[in-house]
Amino acid sequence: MSYIGVQAENQVSPAFMREALSPNGSATYFDLLHDVPGYQAENLLVTVNNVIQEPASSYTIINDGNGRPRRLNFGVALATTDSAYVIHRGSGELYHTPPANSVGTAQLESNLKSGRVDQFAGSAGASSNTVFTLSESAGSVNTVAVFINGIYQRPTTNYTVSGTALTFTSSLDNGDQVDVHHHTLRTTITHVADASVDTAQLADDAVTTAKLDTNIAVAGTLGVTGITTLTGAATTGGNLTVGGDLTVTGNWTVNGTTTTINSTTLTVDDKNMELGSVASPTDVTADGGGFTLRGTTNKTILWENDTNQWNLNQKWTENAGSSFAHRPLTTQLILG
Repeated sequence: MSYIGVQAENQVSPAFMREALSPNGSATYFDLLHDVPGYQAENLLVTVNNVIQEPASSYTIINDGNGRPRRLNFGVALATTDSAYVIHRGSGELYHTPPANSVGTAQLESNLKSGRVDQFAGSAGASSNTVFTLSESAGSVNTVAVFINGIYQRPTTNYTVSGTALTFTSSLDNGDQVDVHHHTLRTTITHVADASVDTAQLADDAVTTAKLDTNIAVAGTLGVTGITTLTGAATTGGNLTVGGDLTVTGNWTVNGTTTTINSTTLTVDDKNMELGSVASPTDVTADGGGFTLRGTTNKTILWENDTNQWNLNQKWTENAGSSFAHRPLTTQLILG
């Protein structure tokens, strides 16, 4: 059909022209050399093995790759032994131009027509004398004509628009009269309203990493059920729960008060484990450091700085065949 800005064309199919088809055993449709007016299957006489095919039931007319009504669609493949041809009946009209002066506002989409006029007045007592709210959203500064006291204002130079907000570049004087004329014909391009897109409007995997910031801040709880690989920086202000495996390929620094590991087996590849690793370690900072095994009574191995020794609160037993280096004992005999 025709529409404003595009001139339609009148065309009829070629008079009783014959086109032969070449079935290959797999093709279910054939692209013809000429349009089929109005997509009407009745505008063709189609025969297969000299048997006339019923229009709309045995075949239909659809667009070809160029959007033209030239594709004869059987829906099933014809055999290589089939003989088929079509005859254009030479009747009908493919495109129709509306008569002059026949298109009115009733034939236009609602987002194409407006004609609305908003009126405002400058006020000396207003907290803001530059921003005014329009009765409907404006597509751009060029979809409205703005007048102050009857004087036309230049778009962008004298004012801007964003949705329903009309903003003047300078404050109005008290009593200034503002008329905003919404253009009757405007673009059909519409924009998604703010905060109107949710998961139902997004296809699976629609958002790729290219559309994500390199730094992801999570204020709430982030649950991950699979394997997550982080190549950049990730900051979370809440709890982070990982339901699968977590692999850290770089250094892992925990700046917290308590680090809890709830696992059955803790495996450490390093042979040496450092405790009390502070900026300036001394024997004073090491005082009280060691190991604690929780039990009914805790079992501890702790370093005491005052005595310069390790203290054990449990017995130490040597297994058979093992050796233990003891500090030599010095015996002093006092006579008299």
